[in-house]
Amino acid sequence: MRSVVVIAAVLGLGTGCGGVVEEQPESLPEEAVEIQEAAAEAPRKLDDLIAALDREEGVLHTLDTEQGTALAQLKAVRIDSERYQMKDELTGDTTVFRVLPYPGPRWWPLFKLCPNGQYVFSWLQCPTNIYSDRLTRIWRNSSCSWRVQNAGWSSCTTTSTGTSYKYQYMEAWKCGVGTGFCVERRAVRTVRWNYDLAACDPAIVTGVTPSAYDYLCKP
Repeated sequence: MRSVVVIAAVLGLGTGCGGVVEEQPESLPEEAVEIQEAAAEAPRKLDDLIAALDREEGVLHTLDTEQGTALAQLKAVRIDSERYQMKDELTGDTTVFRVLPYPGPRWWPLFKLCPNGQYVFSWLQCPTNIYSDRLTRIWRNSSCSWRVQNAGWSSCTTTSTGTSYKYQYMEAWKCGVGTGFCVERRAVRTVRWNYDLAACDPAIVTGVTPSAYDYLCKP
């Protein structure tokens, strides 16, 4: 939520127009749909997963031969003899963690594949939604090169009660197949702006809240 508050502080608010309608489910703008249809292949081979940071437990689990790479990709800073700290470039969240390395024969058997296509550790429950996924994953043979959404705004919707809302679509990138490394985490993809007045009048903003998450990276 912290990153969304920053968005609200730095972005200007435009006005919208339109008749009075009931609220409708969120939809992507046409240009975003076109980008999704032209998407590149995602790195999903377990052999390419070199590290996973459990943000809740504060532990970076990593393949022992890739520990230095994982720390470098997270831009982690050592804060004492056992712990590191990283500030996520995409979400703005700060995580303090320790490192737990594993030899190759023990590393890949730690994971299971969830119905949503994500790998999690065998001792964790598969996330029921993207927001509840607590892992930041680091992939090799990958790069942050797959743009899945353009930045933009939806049209304004005025409800039957006289309030209004519109969606802000953040520029969004995913890890695609490449020759380097890519850090992937759950992050806000779409933000809903709520207004107390009709036509998205910026005089009174009643809320700026995430409305959609995705597994994203920072190019």
